[in-house]
Amino acid sequence: AAFVTGLLVKAISGELPVLTMLMFRFLFSLPILFCVALMMRGRSIFHLTETKPMLVRICFGLSGITLWFLSVKSIPLGQATALFQSSVLFVTLMSPFLLGEKIGPYRGFAVIAGLLGIVVITDPLSDSLSFGILFGIGAALAGAGLSIILRKLGKKEHPATVAVLYNGSAFLIVSLVLLGFPAQFEMPAFREMMFLPVLGVVSSLLQICMTFSYRYCDAVIIATLRYLQVPLAGLGGYFIFSEWLTTAQITGAAIVVSSCLFIVWREFAISRQAQK
Repeated sequence: AAFVTGLLVKAISGELPVLTMLMFRFLFSLPILFCVALMMRGRSIFHLTETKPMLVRICFGLSGITLWFLSVKSIPLGQATALFQSSVLFVTLMSPFLLGEKIGPYRGFAVIAGLLGIVVITDPLSDSLSFGILFGIGAALAGAGLSIILRKLGKKEHPATVAVLYNGSAFLIVSLVLLGFPAQFEMPAFREMMFLPVLGVVSSLLQICMTFSYRYCDAVIIATLRYLQVPLAGLGGYFIFSEWLTTAQITGAAIVVSSCLFIVWREFAISRQAQK
């Protein structure tokens, strides 16, 4: 679902402002999310006990998706996806401070290697460093914070309620911003209106799966399993949008993915040892 979302955003990003895409994305995702939450929670659909973490979740989520859309709009899809999926490295770095998890020497080495992979992808010393790359790194940082806060929320709040409140709040926030900056709103043409409802539906399905997964699994493991988007996005960008990735970008992406795979392997190994 995340791969399809990236393709849809890339397909219309050159024709619509990012804020316009975000508004319709949240709008069309709400019906499915609301129906699922209503079936699962009934009258308690909006019942929430952890208000402050929910507000943090809204901030991280809205910041991350905005930066992700901007990154996909500005640079090749494969490069943007590789940068975004590096969030697992930042999750690992933040986990000792926010989740109380320890980072051993093996995972520490993997994080260092992954960060070097990001340097190779972005090539910061070249003239090609753009805002799109910075947007991608920012999206990864926001995604790391989101992974951690969702893990905390998942222990106390119902995932369906979290999904509905986040998307509804984000829709209202983006709509208010557009009222203040009307130049950022553009009525979609027929072609874009064919893509936007699909974007909303796919995003709602992704939201449901992601929110529930954080209730039953560790944040680092979930973030790592999303690495499959990287090669898919690279192939999709090449065959659909004729986007070329340089050797350095492919090498850097491979380093990042390998580092993430090693981290998840260590997570499973540590979990098995703890169960013995």
